[in-house]
Amino acid sequence: MDILSEFFERTNLQGRLFFSGRVDGTLVLDKPPGMAFIHVISQGGIDMVQPGLPKISIAEPSVLFCPSSCRYQLRSNTIEGAELICASFQFGRNTQHPFPLGLKETLIFPFRELENLGPVIGALLAEFRDQGAGRTKALNLLLEYIFVLIVRRAVADGLISSGLLYALQDGRLGAVFNSIHSVPDELWTVEKLASLANMSRSKFSACFTQIMGQSPMGYVTAWRMKVAQDMLRDGVQIKVIAESVGYSSQASFSKSFLNVIGCPPAEWLKRDASAEAPLVTAHVQPAQDFLVSQA
Repeated sequence: MDILSEFFERTNLQGRLFFSGRVDGTLVLDKPPGMAFIHVISQGGIDMVQPGLPKISIAEPSVLFCPSSCRYQLRSNTIEGAELICASFQFGRNTQHPFPLGLKETLIFPFRELENLGPVIGALLAEFRDQGAGRTKALNLLLEYIFVLIVRRAVADGLISSGLLYALQDGRLGAVFNSIHSVPDELWTVEKLASLANMSRSKFSACFTQIMGQSPMGYVTAWRMKVAQDMLRDGVQIKVIAESVGYSSQASFSKSFLNVIGCPPAEWLKRDASAEAPLVTAHVQPAQDFLVSQA
């Protein structure tokens, strides 16, 4: 099985390019919660500054993957400035459980370490500047491909050590997640899941929680709610959804949905239909303005 394809299929990755241009000071982001970012440095040099940590200087064309938990600023470190392409990423849409990669620190990959990146960056810039038909779809596909290249490299380098992608590759837990994902209506218990992993109940629970940051049954419920949200968007009746995700009645499903999501299914669907995707705004603060603000 292609683990990486399985991961992307299950997480509904969505990417959006929001900035492309020259930075000759500090790039300031309005960073909505739960979003990860990719910054492509095509020319020039950048310092990545994080609170309480030494700055990281990038002096060659590189890609930065910044997980949602990372706080940082990007500052030009050359007189000529730097050329940046910036994109935001979400796993799923308006979901309470984004099933993250399990990364907390920024990953930095020089172009020379990422095969096939050059032509993709060129195509990305061309689409961004063009207003041709299908532009949005083309941008999303290119961004997702860049994301795949980065994650593929991170996996090869052993840089991902928790989260769903890591768990899918784990010889003990892979079968567990495939079963939860494939058969959400199964009457899952910790004992059943532990048996799939060939582990004792206590050892399995501890291992699962350490890797995923939540309990096995907490994940089962979260996954069921994700499936339910997808089915609601497709217009499936709530009674059918309840049966499809393992609930004996519409009432018990609606109660669980309310507890996890925060509102009843019908109300959530109305909100989802009218909700707009969170936007990221970015502007460049000139170097002299930044120095004054730090004085």
